[in-house]
Amino acid sequence: MSELRLHRELYLASAIDQAIGLYAAHAEITRGDEADHVVLRIASARPGRAARVARELGNYALGLTIQARKTGAAQ
Repeated sequence: MSELRLHRELYLASAIDQAIGLYAAHAEITRGDEADHVVLRIASARPGRAARVARELGNYALGLTIQARKTGAAQ
């Protein structure tokens, strides 16, 4: 299992939700909300997959956040 902590000041909630929707097909993703972070717990029966999905999901959510802020679609 891997844990991914995404700081709310850096990541848009909509970008996190979109990334979860995309990567949920590849691993089991559980979301928890804390004061400053969205905490994702990622599990997979396949060795190494949870860590890879965590890295890819974080990068994808960050890319979506950057794109939304550049276009003025930040929420």
